[in-house]
Amino acid sequence: MKSLVTVFITAITLLVAGCASVQIAEKDLLHGQKLAAGEPIAHINAQNWGFYFLKWPLLTGSVDNPGSIAFFSEDSVNVPQTVRLLTQTAQDLKATSVTDIQSSRSSLMIPFPFPFLFYMQSTNVSGNAGK
Repeated sequence: MKSLVTVFITAITLLVAGCASVQIAEKDLLHGQKLAAGEPIAHINAQNWGFYFLKWPLLTGSVDNPGSIAFFSEDSVNVPQTVRLLTQTAQDLKATSVTDIQSSRSSLMIPFPFPFLFYMQSTNVSGNAGK
């Protein structure tokens, strides 16, 4: 029974592993509040996370194609790549500036099957897009 649970958890983890995503709070949700100097467009939050073996990426979110998984190839779970995802989204919204950028990065060791070899890394970057 224990091995069946382990297989089930592993399968679910692999299905949702590695994801780059963007959430946008458009101007109409801001209740007329200014985000920065100029005309506000949106508040943008970009996230990315993935699984690594030592320093090599196994499954990561693709910043070039948010919502898809990159297998064994893309070391995109870092602040510079997540900022790139944020600013690309702002550019797609026709913004000319992004202000008040905040970022965070975290790593979590995965204790199975071998401690200190596998870990999950995540980044979170947000900012205000304006004209």
